Amino acid sequence: MIINSIHIEENGVKRFITFSDRNNLIHSYANSKGKTTLLRLMLYSIGYSVPNTKHIKFENCKVESQITLDNGEVLLLYRESKDYIELKRNNSVSTYILPSDEFALHKIIFNANNIELINNLLGVFYFDQEKGWTLLNRGVVIGSIRFNIEELIRGIAEIDCSDLYRQKEAKKQDLLKYKQMFSVSKYQETIDAELNNLAEESYSSMIDSKINQCKIQHNLLRKELCRIDKVLKENKHFRNFIAEIGLLVKTPNGDTIAVKEDNIVGLNDAIDFLIAKRKLIASQYNQIQSEVYKLEKERRFEKQQLSFFDNIETISDIFDKRISTIPINEVAVKKGIAKLEKEIAEINLRIKDLTRAANSVITPIFYNTKKYLIELGLDGDSISEKYLFTSNLKELSGAILHKTVFAFRLACLLEVEKHLNIKLPIILDSPSGKEIDKHNIEVMIDILKRDFSHNQIIIASIYEYKLTNINKVTIVNRLIE
Repeated sequence: MIINSIHIEENGVKRFITFSDRNNLIHSYANSKGKTTLLRLMLYSIGYSVPNTKHIKFENCKVESQITLDNGEVLLLYRESKDYIELKRNNSVSTYILPSDEFALHKIIFNANNIELINNLLGVFYFDQEKGWTLLNRGVVIGSIRFNIEELIRGIAEIDCSDLYRQKEAKKQDLLKYKQMFSVSKYQETIDAELNNLAEESYSSMIDSKINQCKIQHNLLRKELCRIDKVLKENKHFRNFIAEIGLLVKTPNGDTIAVKEDNIVGLNDAIDFLIAKRKLIASQYNQIQSEVYKLEKERRFEKQQLSFFDNIETISDIFDKRISTIPINEVAVKKGIAKLEKEIAEINLRIKDLTRAANSVITPIFYNTKKYLIELGLDGDSISEKYLFTSNLKELSGAILHKTVFAFRLACLLEVEKHLNIKLPIILDSPSGKEIDKHNIEVMIDILKRDFSHNQIIIASIYEYKLTNINKVTIVNRLIE
């Protein structure tokens, strides 16, 4: 792919820039003049979501790029909004909504179909001034665009992990739910501790409960009073009945005695006991009735108070009350989290094993990285193929990291080009780092001239470089002026 030209318009001010299909230098004699802005506008013009620079907001610009694909087809891309881009191809115009259609657009531009490969291409051919020279195998390319060596290798090797990704995503969603449930259970504990458990009964509910208990006792006492009254009435009827019928009884010595209420043993005592018991129960009955009346009065007052506060209850109060009533088994939730984390780790391991088995891709990247490191004066013999996947980058810094990044990403570029059968542009923003000496810069340029002589090379810098037939784009004070 060759970027032939770019037309930029900002607030009616225009600039048209053409590029050579080989060596190009975007140059200014001082920093902060617009070199990085031009590189980012080039990426912006082919559909990438890149951040603005200090002096130009890309969404305020209209940009039009012409690119030539490796099959000779010429594409015209026009972008005047961050939300869409127009592609003119074979006299037809198609509109792509961004970022949702970015993959579909880049399939055409890069002649690729694998999403993991396409998502990592920018990290192969573009070295950003801020992030690019410290980006080795994983990290930010620019803005929100990331690079991951494992994804790139799977894309080149055409390893399909889509089913594993779907399983992993489903489990991640479940894990998120479980973690949210665990957070809710912890929040419930906070509510209980700070507010004395909002899930417990309110004062009004406690009054209602007391009233109900009193009414139960009240009904029991009322029934007992009714029973005593009935027994007393029956005893009185019995006493009157005895007196009326003139009943006679014969004593053991042969005397005859008339049965009267006053000579029936225990009759009056039983009646006196029932009368005393009735007085006691009646007293309890009246006390409970008074208690019920008092509690009902308190309930009416409470409801009057709550009717005011209910009107000013906040969403937070309502949320706390409802959250506190949700039943959550914290132990079961913890077990669910542990189970899902284990399953996700197992899926990650399966994806990792599939990636590390792609020797047809890994081995060439490793050998080319090693070759370039040795040329750049580093100890390439001390690394192994596993080094491509290392997460221990703390040991690399300054010039060593700069040269390692250059070697590694050019090795990746070679493998991508071999797989796609295309040539990609190599875009370097400020390759002359503070700790890179002149000799190392010359070696880097020699590698580009030798192994990438058929690639379009675009360098943005305040320095000059020994590249043949270089097309120089000069920026004086500002990119667009």
